[in-house]
Amino acid sequence: MQDRMQSDSRLLGLVYGAVFGSLFPLFFFAARSFARRERAHEIADQVADAFMTLRPRYLAAILGNTARVLGLRESHPDVDRTAREMVRQHARAWVDFFWYGQRPVEEALAQFATIEGLEHMDAAMAEGRGVILLTAHAGNYELGGLLLRARNLKVHAVYKPDRFEAVERLRERLRAQGGVVGLPVDGVGFSTLPLVKLLREGRLVGMQGDRDFSLNGVTMPFFGRDVPFPRGPWELAAMTGAPIVTSFFYTDADRRFHARFSEPIRVQGGRGERMAAIETGMRAYVADLEALIREQPSQWYCFYPFWDDPARAPGPRP
Repeated sequence: MQDRMQSDSRLLGLVYGAVFGSLFPLFFFAARSFARRERAHEIADQVADAFMTLRPRYLAAILGNTARVLGLRESHPDVDRTAREMVRQHARAWVDFFWYGQRPVEEALAQFATIEGLEHMDAAMAEGRGVILLTAHAGNYELGGLLLRARNLKVHAVYKPDRFEAVERLRERLRAQGGVVGLPVDGVGFSTLPLVKLLREGRLVGMQGDRDFSLNGVTMPFFGRDVPFPRGPWELAAMTGAPIVTSFFYTDADRRFHARFSEPIRVQGGRGERMAAIETGMRAYVADLEALIREQPSQWYCFYPFWDDPARAPGPRP
């Protein structure tokens, strides 16, 4: 889950490690063993419901975020329904990642009802400067690797490792099968040199744009309130000249997949114009993300108070 919400208790850490060490292999087993994907989703829903009962602190954070997104009071029944559905959608996304990661890529491709803007990706890659594929913790972005693999595109995905080793082992295993190369970062002191090298070789680098782990982000208006977003992808684009293509993947009510790629965003200009170009690009990305979340409010996965990030609070971190 989110390290913003983890406890300092060593005992609780051991307990959660044991739980997640069993939970994700269970998802993996269900995805591999059941003949119907819907049956695996039923197990995911049961696990999500149990999580919300056992971890009310997380549910409270999700309710607060959902109330901001919907523009309603936290006590409104639509907020409660959407928040609980978000946790279930998150669990189903893991199951789908495990499910299609163990099957021929054609099975995943057959589940895509729409794929919009893929020509933008092709045009950006044809420029030869590499591409920064910018997504968010929304929908099922892990399936994007399978989609691009079918087009002979290998994604080098920058990610913050999960604090539970069992989760990370399974994710890395299935990413590798899907043709995704993981590039772990800790959010502190990460060198951009490997990414610069990849982009100058014309490669595809995947990054998340909605979590400011380094705590030096640029403040952007988001659902009526300012909040920092990470500047890293944009600084990298300015440094290398690589275009940014935003991409979002989500699931509909029939459990079909949808993919959406934007027109390339370029961060250009001299030194004095660089920050203005970065802010312009970030505003376009944040606007696209907000539009997606308004359309699919239960498919943006955030388990800590996004607008009141505990990591930014004075004093000891929670």
